[in-house]
Amino acid sequence: MANYWTSFSVLLPVGAGNIEAALALYAQLEDELEADSQTVGFLAEEDAPNSDAVWLWDGGDGGNPEHVIAYAFRCAEAFSLDGLWGFHWGLTCSRPVLDGFGGGAQVLDLGRRTSVDWVDTKHWLAGQLGKGEAPAVSAETILQPVIAAQGWNADSQVFVLLGFINSLIAADPSIADCLRAHLAEVSEAERELFCRQCGRAMFITDKGISHHVGSSLYGIDDDRDRDHTAVAETEPETQAD
Repeated sequence: MANYWTSFSVLLPVGAGNIEAALALYAQLEDELEADSQTVGFLAEEDAPNSDAVWLWDGGDGGNPEHVIAYAFRCAEAFSLDGLWGFHWGLTCSRPVLDGFGGGAQVLDLGRRTSVDWVDTKHWLAGQLGKGEAPAVSAETILQPVIAAQGWNADSQVFVLLGFINSLIAADPSIADCLRAHLAEVSEAERELFCRQCGRAMFITDKGISHHVGSSLYGIDDDRDRDHTAVAETEPETQAD
């Protein structure tokens, strides 16, 4: 008889002063699940003395990623956490059973308490093989001429944007053709990915105003993220005496 289990190990930063409270939230979740005849699917421990994170792992007997996600959102709400956080897991088997192995990953927006994206290797592979053709070309390949012209910045939020575009292409390969067509139509200046003055990632709205990419990627702060040139154009001209 084969045994199946899910393995993972990840750190969740909660703040150095919140470790004890975070472990109390874990105990609360554990009690709630037990009251519902369930066993909590992970262990939570202090990572190290004076650490700012709790260590979440499967406990050796197989874990439950859904419980980890629920716990992460509880901590995010309790400690006002924000930004992106995620983890990955492995699915394994005690015997070489077909389809007995796999894995997955989940990306969460802690500030919004929502899931940003996820992947399950079994379904991903089935989807790729079901297409009957090679996966669609990546956003990096399509945009490489633009990126090369502007200079590649490994720390730029453009990486996040490229990942988002790739997820769209994976869901609908025709988007790659639409992107190519758009780049062929617009001028060189309109497809710049970086602000010439500060080097931050930027894009152009349907009103023709260039904006910097904000830290959240979910909206634009006109005062902080607007392009320098666009801001200057909105300032009233000073009349000469």
